[in-house]
Amino acid sequence: MLLEGSLQKFKLAHVLQLLAHTGATGVLEVQNSEEYGFIYLVNGRVEGISLPLTEQKMGTRLVQAGYLTEQQLADALVDDLALSPEEREARPLGQRLIGKGYTTEARIREIVRQQASDWLFQLVQWRTGVFIYDEPEEMPDFQVQIQAELKDLLVEANQRIAESKLALKAENEPKNGLCTLCPVSSECSAEIKARYLRKDVCLWRSMSGLNEKSRLPVYEAREHQRPEPKSAQAVLNASLHW
Repeated sequence: MLLEGSLQKFKLAHVLQLLAHTGATGVLEVQNSEEYGFIYLVNGRVEGISLPLTEQKMGTRLVQAGYLTEQQLADALVDDLALSPEEREARPLGQRLIGKGYTTEARIREIVRQQASDWLFQLVQWRTGVFIYDEPEEMPDFQVQIQAELKDLLVEANQRIAESKLALKAENEPKNGLCTLCPVSSECSAEIKARYLRKDVCLWRSMSGLNEKSRLPVYEAREHQRPEPKSAQAVLNASLHW
């Protein structure tokens, strides 16, 4: 064990940035009260990520992506019954599917990378638990290597976290009459609302240079209801008549 600590004191993203900067080759284990996972690094790059308790099978992801039919997956799983655990470990499902001509290595690599991105997105949001980094004498042999730059995966994770926060904020916002009657609502987005929408005015719509005809109906109604301004002479005449 070369490095360990609490996720309450050290953010996982910062730990990973340190390992990437030093070109580390080893295994970072993270765990909390509900889940545990492993991040495998080779020369500071991610070669594999595993979350055993929530792992989605490779075959299911390939089917969902349209890279494999359900029948092809079923055939491969039937063939698995004739293999020993050692044989399945020596040739993972992805390799067997490639051997059968059902899919390609490029597609397998794409799915593995998507899976790694999804899991890293989950892991960097952990705020409780511990991490342990070690460098075993023999690293696992990955049949399909992700070869993903850690900084790229972290950027993706941060973007997804920001988008999730914006979506949640927009969902929890009370319905705003400005948005309900807005003539350009189709051009708006959650990010625009979070940045420019105020309680009684939309700064983005004001800056968009809309013409007078596109103003909110509620504003137009208010203007029609306002009395015409009176001149000083009219006010004097009215007072004399009274």
